[in-house]
Amino acid sequence: MGVMLDAPWTGAVFTPPTAIDIATIEDAIVNQLRSQISSIEIAHYPDNPETWRMTHRVGAALVMYKGAQYGELLDTAAIIQERKLEFEIAVMMRDLGWAVGGDPLGPSPGAYGIIEGIRTALTGYQIAGCRKLYPVREKFIKRDKQGGVWTYASTFALSTVAVEASQPDDFPLFVKGVALEEGGQTSITLGAVAYTFNSSLQVQLPNGNVFAVSITGPGGAALTEGTDFTVDRANGTVTAIPGGAISAGETVQIAYVYAEVAIARTGQSEPTN
Repeated sequence: MGVMLDAPWTGAVFTPPTAIDIATIEDAIVNQLRSQISSIEIAHYPDNPETWRMTHRVGAALVMYKGAQYGELLDTAAIIQERKLEFEIAVMMRDLGWAVGGDPLGPSPGAYGIIEGIRTALTGYQIAGCRKLYPVREKFIKRDKQGGVWTYASTFALSTVAVEASQPDDFPLFVKGVALEEGGQTSITLGAVAYTFNSSLQVQLPNGNVFAVSITGPGGAALTEGTDFTVDRANGTVTAIPGGAISAGETVQIAYVYAEVAIARTGQSEPTN
């Protein structure tokens, strides 16, 4: 029998504990660099790089999403793919850190030292929902002769999973479930007892999960299942077949065997028999 709902079930929406979208990942990278490197400015790449000016006396590192590659389909029923994202850190420094005849790091951190610091800070760093970050490439971009700024780019990648958006299924809420023991391990045999068919030509036995039902009529004749009666084995209901040997109000002798039944309802379990 179907379950009648007060209102359509809207389903359930799965929300991961941590978002793994581009903005969240980039923000995590920026925060990781800020926690490890304090000698330069760490920021997201500006929306208008043409008008942006480096004001920090030492340098800056700007983080930007470069793109993603998608792997082969991992499932036949839903779109599930590996998603490899790349992020570039533009390192802009006023000094290479390699003064002629002096300390390689110079009086203040140089580009080489900051590049190594970024590599150390991000290699192996893991964002929830993603695999660990790893370096892909480093390269020289340019030197601004007017401003005296050296620019390098360090690229890092990580992998996560891309899954298609799904629509919630309109399944009914679980209300009741019945499990019947079918292996004969808990069977109990009951001898013949008198039962009377009601006006609906039915007898409700006190047990469910019944089998081996035998009925003897008033005259002592054995009745035949399928000709004289039918049995709802799960619910323990015996129904007389119209035109058979049983009439409403007639008393018969019924013997049967039953096994355990377990009923589970929402929020509770109810073992029976």
